[in-house]
Parts: sequence; C-alpha cells; structure tokens
Amino acid sequence: MDFIDNLFGAFEKANFVEIPLSGEISEEEEKSLLPTIGAKKKLTLWDIEKILSGIERSPKVKGAVLKIRDLRIGFARANLIRARLSELRAKGKKILVYLESGGNIEYLIASAGDAIYTPPWTTINLLGLKAEITFYKDILDKIGVLAHMKGFGEFKSASETFTRSSMSKPHKEMINSIIGDLEEQLEQFISEGRGISSENVKNLIDDGPYLPEKAKEASLIDGVLYETDIEEEASRLAGIKLNLIAGGNFLRRLNIKDKLRSVVAKVSSNYPHVAIIADSGMITLGNSRGGGPVKSMGSESLIKLLDHVSSNRNIKGIILRVLSPGGSALASDLICKKIEDISQKIPVVISMSDVAASGGYLISLGAHKIVADSMTITGSIGVVSGKFDLSGLYKKLGISKEYVLKAKNALMYSPAKGFSKDEEKKLLEIMGFYYEQFVGKVAVSRKMEFKKAEKVSRGRVWTGKQAKDLGLIDETGGINTAVQIAKEQAGITEDRICVVKYYSEPRGFQFSSIFRSSSLINQFSDIVDNFYSLDREKVLTIMPFDINLK
Repeated sequence: MDFIDNLFGAFEKANFVEIPLSGEISEEEEKSLLPTIGAKKKLTLWDIEKILSGIERSPKVKGAVLKIRDLRIGFARANLIRARLSELRAKGKKILVYLESGGNIEYLIASAGDAIYTPPWTTINLLGLKAEITFYKDILDKIGVLAHMKGFGEFKSASETFTRSSMSKPHKEMINSIIGDLEEQLEQFISEGRGISSENVKNLIDDGPYLPEKAKEASLIDGVLYETDIEEEASRLAGIKLNLIAGGNFLRRLNIKDKLRSVVAKVSSNYPHVAIIADSGMITLGNSRGGGPVKSMGSESLIKLLDHVSSNRNIKGIILRVLSPGGSALASDLICKKIEDISQKIPVVISMSDVAASGGYLISLGAHKIVADSMTITGSIGVVSGKFDLSGLYKKLGISKEYVLKAKNALMYSPAKGFSKDEEKKLLEIMGFYYEQFVGKVAVSRKMEFKKAEKVSRGRVWTGKQAKDLGLIDETGGINTAVQIAKEQAGITEDRICVVKYYSEPRGFQFSSIFRSSSLINQFSDIVDNFYSLDREKVLTIMPFDINLK
C-alpha cells in the first residue's frame, strides 16, 4: 500500500466486491473513434485481473461474490481467473460463487470459491473435455472441389480439414495428447478447490451432468438458493455485515488511483509504468480489421502501437497479450522483428491467452520471456499452403475458362486447375524454406540445438504445461505473472507499486459500433477482408481452426 491507497482507504466503506462473469470476456477493450450510445461497458479480462489485484491489496475488502453464467471463453482465460481467486482465498479473502449455469469452464472458475451455490432449476454440465474436428473433403468432392493443400510438419494438420474425411494417426495422437493433458489439469484444479481426490473428481465427471441436489450430495456445490439470498449467505460466510460494491464501480476507483499515481510519476520516480498491449485474431498484413470473433491482428496496426508505447520514456516494460491461431507468415515475422528491436531497449514479455499458436507463437519469439497459462494452446510450429482446384465445380456449373499465358507457371495458383508435378515441387521447396526459418528462429530464441527445436516443432500443438516442459515457454501463469517478470527484468523491486497502463487501438468509424445495427453485414465484410488478405499470401503459419475444445 502507498499514501494513495491509504487516502482512499480512509473513505472506503465497501467490504465485498460483486463480479459478474458471463458471455465473452474480451482481452481487448472495444474502442471506437466515436462513443457508443447507451452501451454499458463490459469487463475485459484485464479489468477482472485489476479488480482481483485491488481486492488483494485492500485490507478493508474481505472478499468477492462472483455471479457466473454461460461463458464464451477458453480454458486459459478461465484458469487465469481461477488461479487468481485461489491466491485470494489463500490470503484469507472469502470467495462466494453463484453458479447460475454452465459446464466445464464455468465450474473450473467456480471451484476456486469457498462456497458454490446454484439456483434450484439449473443443470451443472460438468462432462469432461472433448475435441470436435470437422472435415469437409466429402462435401467438396460432391460439388467438384479438390483441395490441393500441404502441411509442412508431420503434425501440421490444418490441411487435413479439406483433404481427409477423418484424422490421420499423427493428428489423432496430437489431439489425444492435448485433451488428455487438459482433462488431467481440470481434474487436478477441481480437486484442489473442492478438497476431493482427483480419482473421485474423475468419477464425478464421468457421472455428469448434475441437478443441484445431486451436485450437493457429491460435494460439487455447497447449497441451493436464489440470487436474492446470496448477500445474506455471503454475510454469514464472512461473519460480517455485507457492504457490497459493484465490480465496475470498484474498478473506477482503482483507475482513479492509477491516474493520480501517473500525475505523481511526472514529478518523481515513485511509480514506474508497465504497459499491457492486448491483441487478438488472425494475423494479417496491414491494418487490423473488425472486432470480436472476426477481428484480425494487423501487422501494421500492432507495429505502430508497439512503436507508440515503447517511445514513452515512462514505460519501463511491455507485456504483449496474444490470442491468435496465427495467419500470415510474413506479417508474423514482421511483428516478431519489431518486438526483437524493442527488446533491445526495454523488456518485452509475452502473455499467451487461450491460443497463441503457429504465427501466434512466432511473434512471441522476439520477446525476453514467454508466459503462458498451463491450459493455453500453443506450438504448431509449421507452415501450410495450397489452393482449391475448382475445375470440377466449374464443369458442373457450365463455366468455361480460357487463358492467354506468357510464362510457364502463370497458372500455378489458379483455382482452375491442380498443381503440376513441377509446381508442387516448387511449392514444397518454398514451404521447406519457411519451415526451416521458423524452426531456426525457435532454436535461436529458445537456445536449443536445431535438431531439438525441430523435434518439438513438426507442426505439433502443445498445451502450455507441455510447452513449459519442452522449453518452448519460460513460465506458466497469467497476466499478473507476466507483470511480475516485466518488473524484475526492468529492475523494479517487487515491493514497489507499478502503474500498469493498458493500451489498445481505436477501431475506426463504424455505424454498427454506434447503433448496433448491420452487425451481420459488417462481420461478413470483415471475414471476407481477413481471408482475402490471407489468400494473397501462399504460405501461412496457422494452426487448425476447427479444433473445438469444450
């Protein structure tokens, strides 16, 4: 605590913070050049991290009430919240969870609470993990489309979506390894939170789903009640009269404190600054496009933002939060190079979200340190390329084409035909070059021999826990772990309070961001733009999009 904490603490009356968790918890703050009319600010993942850190630092705040329902986030984001709640609980803060509805991800977070309550009419869908992999070869055959796709790396299975009707042996081995490791972690974390043996947790998951009374009998929850009774139960649990503050209001107070610290920092060196930049989406050349699930991570936009942040002399370290399955090999390399350059001046730490794979992993190689959650999906060090031969479809539709050519390979990437033997040979040569360059970067950055780097590459996807064991990342943890490492790298002592500044870019003028209309049209346009950008490049560093872990 500092004098600013003490000043605000003198007027602090709240002793519990209410934190709502539902829907999408974004890494990035939705920003527009024009303010959104009538829109309520939704908490980002960084907002939640900041609220939990504020609870940790405040002696007057005794705990939190979490209200959880129907989350649309991955395991790494969920586990970040779970881990921070566990840390608060270990430090004596009381955590009460109202689990309105949900499955594996919601229960993973809830398991960190001192007590879990559900409404009478709900179902706890604790069912264990599955991976859904979709294949399109048969339907493409029916319409006369042939996928000429190649993956460089034994496990680079992105092309299999279009070239096979089922998983290859390496693909199946990789998927089993991923979900096996994630399932073990899920069981372990629930075991730790609920005080049930891992073996019993496994059996309980096999017996799911659960109605509330059965869940209570199995010690998965502590009681059944309505939301209106939660405050009374929290008061009983904490042994005090509850004075609840909404998470958004608590966050505003924390932000005011940081603004005051920033003012003080202009005339003293008391409060060093660390920056967090969050970016997500497919990696493309040029500017970022879209928002939400169709957003792209544009190389030009991110590089400009990195330049802007690193030019601020008050910034002593940068955390880049990455949520991306990869994309453009060229764009990924350009971002990696920029991070390398900045790393020569100030520490840069990568913090991986749910997915930071292929190109998302490549950009991370330019940083001082890489941090990932143990449940992050990463790796996929390999390349994919190819095209769709539409000649069969053209024939079915009665479409004919003629060409006037001035060079032998002018039609190499044309969708009107497949690759010739010479063209395929050239394509594999190009892919081999990119693959060797990628593995070489891994070897240099991670201080491995090339042979060892190639062994852990081959397009294989790993969990964060596996990646740590293989030397592909430095630490497992969340944003707070990355902040602590950045402070250490910058020579800032652990006891000093840092002002952590959050940066993101305006998304530009869109009517949908003002009136929330025409969203489907805008999203479709963004999807087309993103894929057109990727189509212009013939070699991609991207992991399979169709692995759906639940």
